[in-house]
Formats: sequence, C-alpha cells, structure tokens
Amino acid sequence: MEANLLQSQSYISPRVYGHFIDGVLSDPAHDLIDRHSPVNGSLLARFSAGTSEDVDEAVTAAVRAFHREDWANLTGAARAKLLNKFADLIADHAEHLVRLEAEEASKAMKMSAHELTMVVEMTRFAASLALTAKGEAHTQLGPDALGLVTKEPCGVVGLIVPWNFPLVCLFQKLPYALAAGCTVVIKPSELTSSTTLEIARLGAKAGIPAGVINVVTGKGSVVGEALTGHPDVSMISFTGSTAVGRRIGAKCGESIKRVALELGGKGANIVFADADLDAALDGILFGFVFNQGEVCAAGARLIIEDSIADEFVSKLAERAKRVNVGNPTDEQADMSALIHEEHMNKVLAYVAEGEKEGAVLICGGQRLRGQEYDDGYFVAPTILTEVTMEMRVFQEEIFGPVLCVTRFKSQEEAILLANLTEYGLANGVWSKDIDRILLTARRLRSGTVFANTYLEAAVQLPQGGVKQSGFGRENGLDALHEYMETKQTYVKLGTRRPILAHTIG
Repeated sequence: MEANLLQSQSYISPRVYGHFIDGVLSDPAHDLIDRHSPVNGSLLARFSAGTSEDVDEAVTAAVRAFHREDWANLTGAARAKLLNKFADLIADHAEHLVRLEAEEASKAMKMSAHELTMVVEMTRFAASLALTAKGEAHTQLGPDALGLVTKEPCGVVGLIVPWNFPLVCLFQKLPYALAAGCTVVIKPSELTSSTTLEIARLGAKAGIPAGVINVVTGKGSVVGEALTGHPDVSMISFTGSTAVGRRIGAKCGESIKRVALELGGKGANIVFADADLDAALDGILFGFVFNQGEVCAAGARLIIEDSIADEFVSKLAERAKRVNVGNPTDEQADMSALIHEEHMNKVLAYVAEGEKEGAVLICGGQRLRGQEYDDGYFVAPTILTEVTMEMRVFQEEIFGPVLCVTRFKSQEEAILLANLTEYGLANGVWSKDIDRILLTARRLRSGTVFANTYLEAAVQLPQGGVKQSGFGRENGLDALHEYMETKQTYVKLGTRRPILAHTIG
C-alpha cells in the first residue's frame, strides 16, 4: 500500500490511488476517475470512484476511533503533540505536496508554496488550541451549587473540500476538528484528490491513530450525498458553491445534523480617492487574478471613486496585461489555466454577456492561444468597465480572472453598491482615513473586511460568510468551537434535598 504513495513521490504519472480508510490505503477500485492536466491535457492521476459502501466503511472506522480512548479522550496536550508532529511532516514533504497541488489545481507554484506554509501554520495554531482549550466554572450559584460549562467533541465530521484550494480549504477544517477531539471522513474534489490522500498518509506517520483521518474519493453526487446523509456523521463542514451548499444544508436539516458552510462570494474593493493608489493597484490586481480568480473571496468587483476612476483603471489594465500566465510548474508564472474546459467556457460566456448588457471590455476577455497555451484552458486577466448593478456580471459569481468596475460619488453610494449582492464573504476598503475605513467596514455585510490590503490572512482570525455566502467560521478560536458541543453540568452540593423534592413533598 505504501508503495503506491511512494511512487507518486517520484512524480511518476499517472498516480493511481485507492481510498484511505482506517489507516490503510486500499487498492484502487476498478472504477476510476481520470484527472487530466488543465494545462496540456496529460493524464496526471487516477482516483477511485467511491460508493456509498466505501463511505459506510470509512464512517464505521471513524466512529470506532472516536469511541476508543486513544483519541476523543486523549488529553489536549497529547493531541497537540501529535498535531505538531503532523505539521513537521507536512513541512518536510512540502516540495512534493506543492508540486502535486500545482499540477492538479493548476496553481502557480509560488502560490502553492505560500499556501503550504499556511497549512503548517494552521496546524500548529490548532495544536495550541488543543493545548489551551478550557471550559468554565460558575461559582456564584449559591452556597450549595456549582455550574460547569464544558466543551466536548461533536463526533464524526464529514469534510467536503473544493478543487480550488485543496490543501488550504482542508486545513481550515481538519486540524481544528482533530484538536477538538473529532474524527473525520474527508471527501476531496475528484479533480484534486492527491494531496488529501498524501496528507492522510502523513497523519498516520505522525502517529494519529487509525480511523481518525479517513478519505473517500469520488463524485459529490455519490460520496458527498452518502456522507451528508449518513446517520453516524454528526456534522458536515462544506466549502463550495452556494447552489451545492443549499442542498447540503437542506439534507443536514432533515436529520438535524450540524453543518458549517463557506459558499460563494462577489467581493468588492472600495477605493476612495485618498487611498495609497499604488498599493491599491497591487491589491486590486492580486484580488482578481490570484488563483485565476477561482477564489470564493476574490475581489471580483472594483467600486472606484469617480474622480480617480479613469486614471486608476487605465493603470490597472496596463498591469493586468503584464501578468505572467503560464504553466503552474514555472516558478515565474503568476496565474495558470482554469480548472477545466467547461468552466473556462462559463467564464468567457459571462464576459460576452457583460458586453451584451453594456459593459465595456478594456483588456482580456479571450482564451489565450499560442504554442504554450493551445492545449490548456487559459484565460487572460479581464477587466469590464461601466458595469451597473443590474448586470449579471455585477451580481453573479464568475469564478475567473474577471474584474467588474463600477464608479461611485459618495461613501454612502459605495457602501450601497458593495452590499447590493446576495453574497457576503469578503470586501475591501482602501483609504488613508481610519475613520472612513472603520465606519465603512462596520456597514459592509460580509464576514471579512480587508483594509488597505486584500486576501491577506492570519490564522488567529476567524473567517466565513453571511447572507448567501454561508455560516460558520474557520480559523481562530471559533474554528475549534465549530466542532464542539457545549454542555452544562449543574451540581448540587452537600446533603440537602433538591428543590423539587421539597415542592412535591
């Protein structure tokens, strides 16, 4: 079993994987899902197409591990020690994991390397939470009573992870669930499963007991459905589209299952005339070309003060044209191909629709062609101006390297425009006036507000959405509590009879 994974470490393609259940990497199934490179069409990997029976086997292993004393009942210090060993091994295998992530997710290597660093940081931070997590004692309930408030792991958790950030999205969930004392069954995207399977192996190598981390690969319509509906799964944590999130939320509601959802977004960067415009140019560009714009929290809209709009947008377009679009394994590449052909066509169709509705295309908007690009799904960084709030490109998530520009004349108008979508994941504000920043941030309806930067993250800070961008929080102390139940224990002290006994005689 180990040989299959060691083979992948030498980058032999295609990699062929089975599921990872109860500490063992199974033999590949007869029914396999092929992952072809979005850059050149080559076959990168083959993943087992999981079934409901595979999910049941994984959940059974997770239930067994949860109830054994070697996980849920470990001390926080013991779980922290294992998580830190896990982080060490991830760091030791960084080069390998970065390359796999770059190939399958079409992610620029330098970005993948940065994300791997974040993964290690999140794991170490979660370890610190496991070490320091505490409950409460209420001692002011009277002379003969004591109240205890304790936090307990909620049980087996299903983690459903998207293709755009296979490692980061996984580690905004996994180490916190483990720190809380939960066991997990992970359903990675069928497009980008390699790093998740390799991570499971590293967890086992770190000493995390068998059954604590399980991975079942396959289609969401089969594996995701079985996991969401399984009676022994206590919680689902999902990152993905709002449409799928609605279905998962409804399914969990049927069985009163806990659920956390991080869904779509349509983030706006508000740029006031008094901002550091050079910094804003860098931030706005990064906000919509990072990861080819395949980011839920992308800065997909620019809300720009009218007095500076012409010059700012002209400079932004010039910078966008200089973005290095190339093979993700090229260390000079800033962005790469979109995830697959269907998605590329969807992005280009949005651009065409925007022009039809009256938006003005000032750069990009087409599939890149030429020797380097012909076999891949590359789209140039694209900017649409004169976008109004009625247009679909203003309202709907495009999930590609497309920026929609709208002008404003007052702070009130800027806030109104930023809030005028169904989403509420992230927004940005650019100004040198701290009062303006904070007053604007207070009124923006999003789980995250970036000020004078965009898409910078700190593991200590919680993130998540409001409105149609979901609910629940990842990172920070809030992430640990997502996977824990709160229990009160009311203790009557001494030999006095309970109040109710006196009442009924």
